[in-house]
Amino acid sequence: MSPALRPFRPADLRRQVLLQHLAVSPDGAWAAYGRRTIEKDEYRSRLWRVTLDRGRPEQLTFADANDLLPEFSPDGRALVFLSDRTERVQPWILPLGGGEPRHVAEIEGSVAAAKWSPDGKSLLLLAPSGENRFLVGDDERPVARVIRDLTWRLDGVGLREQFTSAWTIPTQGGRARRLTEPGHEVVDAAWSPDGRRVTFLADLRDEAGVIEFPQAYTVSSRGGRRRPLATLKGYALSLACSPAGRIALVGVDRADPVGWEHENLYLVEGGSTRQLGGALDRPIGNRTFADTLALGDLLQARAHWLDDETLVALVSDRGGSRPYRFPVDGEPEPLLDDTELVCASLAVGGGRIVVVAADPGNAGELYEVEDGRLRPLTRHGARWLAANRIEPDRISVRRRGRPPIDAWFVPAHGRRRRGPLVLKIHGGPHSAYGPVPFTETLALAHAGFHVLYANPQGSTGYGEDFAHALTGRWGELDSPEQLAVVDWAVREGLADRDRIGVLGLSYGGYMVNWLLGHYPGRFAAAVSENPVTDLVSHFGTCDFATWVGPTAVGARFPHEDPDGYRERSPATLIHRNKAPLLLLQCEGDLRCPADQSEIVFGILRGLGREVEYVRYPEEFHIMVATGRPDRRVDRLERILDWFERYL
Repeated sequence: MSPALRPFRPADLRRQVLLQHLAVSPDGAWAAYGRRTIEKDEYRSRLWRVTLDRGRPEQLTFADANDLLPEFSPDGRALVFLSDRTERVQPWILPLGGGEPRHVAEIEGSVAAAKWSPDGKSLLLLAPSGENRFLVGDDERPVARVIRDLTWRLDGVGLREQFTSAWTIPTQGGRARRLTEPGHEVVDAAWSPDGRRVTFLADLRDEAGVIEFPQAYTVSSRGGRRRPLATLKGYALSLACSPAGRIALVGVDRADPVGWEHENLYLVEGGSTRQLGGALDRPIGNRTFADTLALGDLLQARAHWLDDETLVALVSDRGGSRPYRFPVDGEPEPLLDDTELVCASLAVGGGRIVVVAADPGNAGELYEVEDGRLRPLTRHGARWLAANRIEPDRISVRRRGRPPIDAWFVPAHGRRRRGPLVLKIHGGPHSAYGPVPFTETLALAHAGFHVLYANPQGSTGYGEDFAHALTGRWGELDSPEQLAVVDWAVREGLADRDRIGVLGLSYGGYMVNWLLGHYPGRFAAAVSENPVTDLVSHFGTCDFATWVGPTAVGARFPHEDPDGYRERSPATLIHRNKAPLLLLQCEGDLRCPADQSEIVFGILRGLGREVEYVRYPEEFHIMVATGRPDRRVDRLERILDWFERYL
């Protein structure tokens, strides 16, 4: 091992730092952001700011709390932010000239967003509606819940007792005014430039109880009757309003979308929409997931107005993501030449552009985008990882008659020598891996395992045809491509066929179980985390029930193709597996609920096979990135122990 390379152990996850929640002041002089650390096995996020004119970062908040989502006031003299300093996440205002943060008001429920009005006198909030959807009886001791919609639960949220509404409240405190009806979910909202109206995204159809496709509406900032603004054939995910009142949407303009479609950028003109950058064939936002980067644009892709004629947005491409300029009249162009970057978030102000970005093998730092390059603004986001960094080798694997597959090889101890290998498979399936590390990738590589991961067909960032190819062919299309990547490592003399393991989360867990059943004997050990294993039961227990069938099988409901649902379910052939299997399951997971692991555990344990089932209380689907730190450490330790025992 190189003397400069320090071993990364599971407990080192507690040193992790994430830079997140980026904002730029209106005059372009400052960037504000959150810096998340881990203290006594709890997350703590404090606000920082840094001048864009080559200054040093300074810490702004110091409370033993999580201060999140800063936004500069129109005059740049204050920040509004959200904080859990009280029992619930609430809006606070910090004067930047000096003084303590001020609690604006106590809002019922936790606030999800807070945005300044153009005159700085009011805030636009996204917060619970105040009206329960299906509760019968007292809130504290309910008699029952009467449920009529499929949209009654959501992973990361739990029971959706109340929808989110748009509210306004004076910055000096007072009574909040609800602008939208309590019977629908508002996913985004923005002020008009004159402050007289609010544009919001919501699905007002009766069919929203089955699946929600938000569209754009506008309402007076004093409340009243809403009116439609624009409609996409699919849905709108986020919106942005220019200083002159032009509206841009990020969404899907394809009827009946099911997940593989690109989220594109649209300009609203006279009640209709016009796509910007239609020939780009790449999705807006960052689709490269890693637990060493903040989720940012991964959860809600956004565009930002640089001026009234230009938008800026992140675009995903072949495992990376970088900012593009989108003129309202003209073709988009990348603002950075480097395609090996992953940008997790972006903000603009005063004509300047700032991103949180990571280069291969690194965690994220703040940079200004300047003349086609990144100019560093911070150095305290990736320092925790510097001594452990192993840069992955990018490779391309070809199969006859198939498109080339991008993959990344992380050598054990940073050296290309023969050794045990773990194939890591991404979730989605319509997401991507890239050159940014996961903590389990580092832990495995430092423990002596090569790690190999790929973007097979179905992955995003390679064009819609590439993503759509997997529709109705889960497991069938991509398993030969995953195996081809493993065969490359064997041909290169990096791995022995009898010392290969496989690891995956979500759809990655689906693929682990699929490979074990369809290719018994190919893997010596496996770890499957929060998987899908039986598509029929998953339809009944998943929070996105009607999304999975069309992509996995090609049929929305099980009765439309019962044989397809059975054939595409890894549980059907899992009895053929004899490799030791570790099942990791989050008990609060509503995307891939616990029954999906229990089906596999029941079959294999009943057959006397080597299988272990670990449950993490309370945790949601992506515990890997957001779970309680001690549970994340335990997860890493169990993954390492499993492969050390059996590889």
